[in-house]
Amino acid sequence: MPDLPSSLKRWYEAKARSLAERGVKVGLFESPEGREKSSFGVSLELSSRVSYLTAWNSGELQISSIDLDVDSEPKEDYRENVSEDDLLVIADGLTAWVFRT
Repeated sequence: MPDLPSSLKRWYEAKARSLAERGVKVGLFESPEGREKSSFGVSLELSSRVSYLTAWNSGELQISSIDLDVDSEPKEDYRENVSEDDLLVIADGLTAWVFRT
């Protein structure tokens, strides 16, 4: 099973400078130590677009996105058995969506 929380954390570390330079507000969330299922989450906010991605060490992924100017509720997607490659594609896709105007 891939360590998705660590993969998402590395993805963020590689993108942090670019996100900051483009004015993205970033939130980072990590589960407390000692939990059976550890997680790491990243939220990205630019203008009216907000996305949130949470990865668990169990291979699960929660994806949320909302355009506050258009949507009344967030779009939600939950996935199991996610590979590291899938995680990276999804994270890059959410980033591209946040930048789209």
